[in-house]
Amino acid sequence: MATHQAPEVRRAQILGAALRCFGEKGFHGSKIDDISHACGLSKGAIYWHFESKEEIFLALFDGFDEEIFRAWEALEGRSALETLRAACEIALFRLLETRELLETWTEFLSHPKVRGRFARIYARSRARIAETVARGIEAGELRPCEPEAIAAMLTALVEGLLLQALADPAYDARAAWPSSWAVVSRGLAAD
Repeated sequence: MATHQAPEVRRAQILGAALRCFGEKGFHGSKIDDISHACGLSKGAIYWHFESKEEIFLALFDGFDEEIFRAWEALEGRSALETLRAACEIALFRLLETRELLETWTEFLSHPKVRGRFARIYARSRARIAETVARGIEAGELRPCEPEAIAAMLTALVEGLLLQALADPAYDARAAWPSSWAVVSRGLAAD
């Protein structure tokens, strides 16, 4: 029998179990029964905190989104190149922490309600990266370039490494990152 816990503790317990289930079986393959079994709570306890499996899925996505942007907020005051490197690493390394998270990330991409949220997040993250690039150009740290194009390129670089890690579990995206960043940063840095 489960002991009484604060609502935020139970929600975190359910979300952790759901992440494992979605990472192993996908969104459609996972059932509330699977999540219940994985977290050791009754289905009623799960429904006390979430109305549906979809609400759990959306909460996972929103939590990941908030975590990444909160970490990006802590980058204020750094040079443009350091901010860009750290922002990419935050997203890349967080998604590479567990196979379940990486697998669930692809599930996020295919869910209709999350896809719209993803589009807004991409727009927000590209705008933030473009602002950093523009600030770096203005400060003379970065060579003149198109900030929006650089933002899209950095997003594609991180996602390309993630996609390769997803397709080939033997591929080490973490090990590929330093060389990838070295090439990018040399291209961006002012002469």
